[in-house]
This record gives sequence, C-alpha cells and structure tokens, in this order.
Amino acid sequence: MYKANLKNILTRKEERTVDLTLIPHVGDTLQLRQPDKFLLVHGVTHIIENESIEFEIFVEPIDRTYWMNEI
Repeated sequence: MYKANLKNILTRKEERTVDLTLIPHVGDTLQLRQPDKFLLVHGVTHIIENESIEFEIFVEPIDRTYWMNEI
C-alpha cells in the first residue's frame, strides 16, 4: 500500500490523503466516492525521505461529463 497526498494544482491545497495499491500515471483519472469527484492526474512525486513509500499526486478536479467525453 502506498500513502498518497492528493493536491489540487489550481488551489495548491491538499484534497485528501488516500491509500493506493497502484500509483497512477499522468493523464489517469481518479474517482473518489465520497464526495463523488473525478480528478485528472497532472503529476506524481515520490517522497524519498527516510525510505518512505509516500507520494504526492497533483490533480485537477474535473466533472463527470469531461471524464465521459475522454473515454
């Protein structure tokens, strides 16, 4: 399991911290169930201090219509 801090690239604020089994790639979309959100991944940073398995994932909130049009 990887600990990932999701950071909004528009507001520079942390959206939330989640545990992930896979690290997403740039261009992937993450869907959070509560609240129902879609996040487009713009960048992934591995925090390498103290041999951690922590990541910062930079995301942009998108709406469901945008996500469906990309499929």
